[in-house]
Amino acid sequence: MQGDPEKASELTGSPPVPTIPNIHQTVYAAASNPKALNMNSWHTCDNTHCWAGWVVTLAGPEGKALESFFDTPLAAMKILDASSPHRVSPVRFFEQNADALRHMKAMADIEAA
Repeated sequence: MQGDPEKASELTGSPPVPTIPNIHQTVYAAASNPKALNMNSWHTCDNTHCWAGWVVTLAGPEGKALESFFDTPLAAMKILDASSPHRVSPVRFFEQNADALRHMKAMADIEAA
């Protein structure tokens, strides 16, 4: 559904979709730290997540509420779509660490340009 995320949440009963400023740069900065990225699990611990897990985590309590209502990949896609015109394919959420990190950096660079 296109349009205002607040209106969409009223229609579906889902929590509002949070946004993250400079989302691609923010996610890359978090995930590129040593041992911060684990593409084998949505959330490994407080400081280690996959790509979708980082998106949800960085969105704070609102991201967690959206994740609880939907699931991790759909919540992350909604947050990404609301936060940036630069789209990420959900297939990226199932890559290996090195590939995902390379794509995160490419998205961060596009966003920064």
